[in-house]
Amino acid sequence: MLDYSKMMQISTPEQDTIAAIATPIGEASIAVIRISGKSSLQIVARLFKRSNEASVFEMKSHKLYRGKVVDPKSERILDSVLTVIMKSPHSYTGEDVAEIHCHGGYLLSKKILELLFQHGARPASPGEFTFRAFLNGKMDLAQAEAVADVINAQTEESLKQAELQLEGILSQKIEEFKEIVLDTLAEVEAQVDFPEEDIDPILREAITKSTEELMEQIDRLLATYEEGRIIKQGVYTAILGKPNVGKSSLLNQLLMKERSIVSHLPGTTRDFIEETLDIKGIPLRLVDTAGLRATADEVEKAGVDLARKKAKEAELIIAVVDGSSNLDEDDFEVLRSSESRNSILAINKSDLHQNVSEEDISDFFQRERVVNTSAKLGSGIEELKSKIHEVLLGKDSLIEGAEVVLTELRHKLALQKTKDSLNSLIKAIDNRESPEFIAVDLRLALDSLGEITGETTTEDVLGRIFSKFCIGK
Repeated sequence: MLDYSKMMQISTPEQDTIAAIATPIGEASIAVIRISGKSSLQIVARLFKRSNEASVFEMKSHKLYRGKVVDPKSERILDSVLTVIMKSPHSYTGEDVAEIHCHGGYLLSKKILELLFQHGARPASPGEFTFRAFLNGKMDLAQAEAVADVINAQTEESLKQAELQLEGILSQKIEEFKEIVLDTLAEVEAQVDFPEEDIDPILREAITKSTEELMEQIDRLLATYEEGRIIKQGVYTAILGKPNVGKSSLLNQLLMKERSIVSHLPGTTRDFIEETLDIKGIPLRLVDTAGLRATADEVEKAGVDLARKKAKEAELIIAVVDGSSNLDEDDFEVLRSSESRNSILAINKSDLHQNVSEEDISDFFQRERVVNTSAKLGSGIEELKSKIHEVLLGKDSLIEGAEVVLTELRHKLALQKTKDSLNSLIKAIDNRESPEFIAVDLRLALDSLGEITGETTTEDVLGRIFSKFCIGK
């Protein structure tokens, strides 16, 4: 694993050359091998041979050329490939970069990569290409984090938010905040030469007003975090109910495929099944658990215990009861397990005569949290999806219409620290403290904003961020 603290101490021209396979390992039509660093072109020139024997150094930047990868030692041709060079600073990393596009497959791409290592490159660590892009000023830290978010996006909405952040929309917003703080700091520091004098009342009022307006903008951005977190990370959701109420059928209907075994025999599901579903932009991680009931069967009992554990871990519970049967103690255990949680009740088997009344469930669920479904016919499924979206994001979603939202806890904490410093600033002004003390609060606010874009971020934070990337990115 790369030591990012050491990387921070290395100037860009002295960095060594790295290489990695940038596409998923396995059978595919194409594999891409990426090389970055000061020796990229020299290393590729030793392996890549064009039919007209023209040198790699004669190739135009950002243009694909056809040729062969040849082992210089054995003179064996490994593959017919396409190669592109991207000269510094006009590349992803800001360094000289080359890519070899060979035929896909585990063995071939691995052999070409090994040749690169033999001729001067070293294996790239997770996220090292993007880390170099950050070091070389090709993107700030918020944009670098968005690279991983684009790769890991599970829904259209999470992809949209990741792309907005990658484009720098959040960074622009943070820069706007910094400009306001810097303007205020300039006004305050102009008073430092006269510490015995109080800040001019008109200036004091103007600083207080602009700071309060900035805090309102920060509050609006902070208010988007919970929805942004849900859009990015998804919601862990447990389907809970006694045996044979249709939990597995409901899961299959939501997924629109036969994922869970369905049987008229109770107790069929003994382990848990987990799948991810896109609910109007929310990645819902659905878990179908064993039916909750008292049982002497040791295997089923283990499944029931696991179901209770999964229910405690879940952020959302979809409780399921059989509407065609009278509620029994097992049903009431399910309802009691769900009533104090973020939960929805699906009264299933609505295609049959109903024996469950509103009075039966009123002590546990409000009517707006109840949906009638028929997993057999597929009715009520869209209403259930809408209800899930409403329960998680509310009827008036902050994300709709917002140009950018917070999706990272790190960003939220940094903005909260900024706001704390601005609050301290206003108190200092009210207490008529000297300009030096007021300037300290402003500099702390600037440092907190700089944490988001990477200007004041610690090496430990950088290590945590980039070590989560895949190798080759």
